[in-house]
Amino acid sequence: MFRFIPVLIMSLFVISGCVPTVESAVHQITPEEASSVRLNQLDLVNAVRAEAGVPPLTLSAALTAAAVTHARDIARQKRAWNFGSDRSSPQTRATRAGFSGLITGEDVAETYMNNIEIFQVWVSDPRSRQAMLDPAATHMGLGWYQEANGKLWWVMDIGAAAEPVATAG
Repeated sequence: MFRFIPVLIMSLFVISGCVPTVESAVHQITPEEASSVRLNQLDLVNAVRAEAGVPPLTLSAALTAAAVTHARDIARQKRAWNFGSDRSSPQTRATRAGFSGLITGEDVAETYMNNIEIFQVWVSDPRSRQAMLDPAATHMGLGWYQEANGKLWWVMDIGAAAEPVATAG
């Protein structure tokens, strides 16, 4: 019995050395990086669309505004889902933000992953991929809310514009 206790204590020390450490510096996406993150996401989506023979999407300022607003809302709700705290739908939020057209898909995520990693998750999901590849879709918006601890709440809206809309860069 007494020989077991030192072995147990030593085992705990060894196991505790295997626990991953958390980096103390959390990368916050800066306002200066926002445009490049959005354009990178658009390029990734358009590469998948090109491979499928579907015309490219354009970045929409209105869909981006709707996505940013919803990302902040789901962070406040602590729940990654497609319903606003006011019970709004993706279509309602896009219309409020000035998008004239039909929302063909909205992807949401709660994660510590960057936009490339979350894109890989979304493109692997059949429903999300279907929205990305919808031939009727013309525009995309990407928004996020990042907590101080680094957690990101991502929202990507895809829609088919009824008329020309403002683009974002």
